[in-house]
Amino acid sequence: MNFQFTKYSIIYFIIALVAILASITCLIVFGLKLGMDFEGGSLISIQYSDSRPEMSWVKNAIEGVEGFKGAEIQPIGDKGVVVKVSQNDISSETYSKILQSLGADNNTIDTQNSSVQTISPLVGSELKHKTIIVVIVALVAMLLYIAVAFLNVNRPINSFGYGLSSTLMLFHDIIIPLGVLSVLGKFYGVELTIPVVTALLTIVGYCINNTVVVFDRIRENIIKNKSMSYEEVVNKSLNETFTRCINTSIAVLLAILPLYYFFQGEESLKYFTLTIGLGVIVGIFSSVFLASPLLVQWLKWKQEKTQKSH
Repeated sequence: MNFQFTKYSIIYFIIALVAILASITCLIVFGLKLGMDFEGGSLISIQYSDSRPEMSWVKNAIEGVEGFKGAEIQPIGDKGVVVKVSQNDISSETYSKILQSLGADNNTIDTQNSSVQTISPLVGSELKHKTIIVVIVALVAMLLYIAVAFLNVNRPINSFGYGLSSTLMLFHDIIIPLGVLSVLGKFYGVELTIPVVTALLTIVGYCINNTVVVFDRIRENIIKNKSMSYEEVVNKSLNETFTRCINTSIAVLLAILPLYYFFQGEESLKYFTLTIGLGVIVGIFSSVFLASPLLVQWLKWKQEKTQKSH
């Protein structure tokens, strides 16, 4: 394989820029639908002894309880249902009314396996702040890791350049899935929860791994092929690592596909796998088509600037 990756860099950059701007626009217009983990509220888990009634019936039964109109209802497994509400002060009397309403028409509820879980707004706010800190620390840690790992590379771009490029790629890899989640949240009620944040951090680790593989091959080829220009070295390195990056990504997608298919009733796991899948697809694009070509363009810009100054 001898494809000239850097020849079409401008096309890659335009695609990435359009996707990033679209994602930022969606985040500004739609925002993110925060889950109960961050907003606080109550989660009522109901398990039926036999089969679960139709979801339309469950919805009508829940809305028949005072204060529960508009509650979010999700099926869990074959016999369960989860009710999410913003209230965080559900009394035992209210809980009894819910059980009575959902247990009408000979629908027997397994009370031993039914429960109420409450997260206060204070705890949700604390989790929100901690999540922001974790994401920022992860991005800074990746920048420092790349800079240190490539400390012995100083020709023609220093280690900081590699670190900065990889960090920009991580921003690209995170912001696009967030943009998709904002659209899904607006039209399908998909929430940003702790499992989804975990998926985003997993994307950070996975995507940086692919980028490091390419950068490491560039470092090796710089030493082995001193007569080559930097652009030639980058093209050679991308050709040598392209198949490996694609195969690794396909392997990850094949691993999460069954999870998404067989656990569609488990909302948290479903959107965890969806986020991972989005991140892998976006990540392979940034690792191969953006990170290294960006370094080439940066070097060309520096050389042009130097020539003009002289």
